[in-house]
Amino acid sequence: MSRISCEIIQDLLPLYHDDVCSADTKTLVEEHLADCPACREVLSHMSSPMSLPTQTMEQNKDEGAALRQVAAQWSRTKWISFTKGLLISCLAVGLLFLAYAGLFEWNITSVPTRVMQVSDISQLKDGRIAYHVKMTDGYNVNQASYDTDEEGNFYVTPKRPIIKSKKFANMGLSNMYYTNDIEERNAYEKSFGDGVQIKALYLGTPDDRVLIWEQGMELPPASESVEMQFRSGE
Repeated sequence: MSRISCEIIQDLLPLYHDDVCSADTKTLVEEHLADCPACREVLSHMSSPMSLPTQTMEQNKDEGAALRQVAAQWSRTKWISFTKGLLISCLAVGLLFLAYAGLFEWNITSVPTRVMQVSDISQLKDGRIAYHVKMTDGYNVNQASYDTDEEGNFYVTPKRPIIKSKKFANMGLSNMYYTNDIEERNAYEKSFGDGVQIKALYLGTPDDRVLIWEQGMELPPASESVEMQFRSGE
């Protein structure tokens, strides 16, 4: 048999190396390899692990480090974005809650005197001043604040939220007797306030007020029915 050329054998070497050739081809290649150092060297290169050039390895290492840095940066950015989103959401919820409370819950609006109907101003046996207040606009009154100015004017100011609610029934601060103990208030101002003694009692605010009592004013005694409402210990 004539000798087969090295080109043909080297074309067959990958099949031989991977053991996917026929038995006849395998025998043929082995017979050639026995007498051909050049083809044996080609086969040995196939069997040895392929090593990349140093420059390529360094380049791959740098690219890997860059990719890891990009991944870390992306992870930090993702975490920062999540944190910002969470903070914005919490802030939005807080603002909504404050807006709701400010509009519907906080009693910050003074009730105008034009919707207040004051009647039956009198003095109880214990010295307190009693007077009936009814709101004529049909809305609730949730709170009454108290304040004394430097001239001795004492203000009782009914308060509501910005968005007021309809009253459920004719009761509560929107339709009831108010009482004020001037002597007790003077004692409080002397001990804990500015020491200003009350000279006049008003319902409302300094700019919108109804006089209830002032120094020197004689008030009629309260009726028995009013006395019974505020009588204690009996």
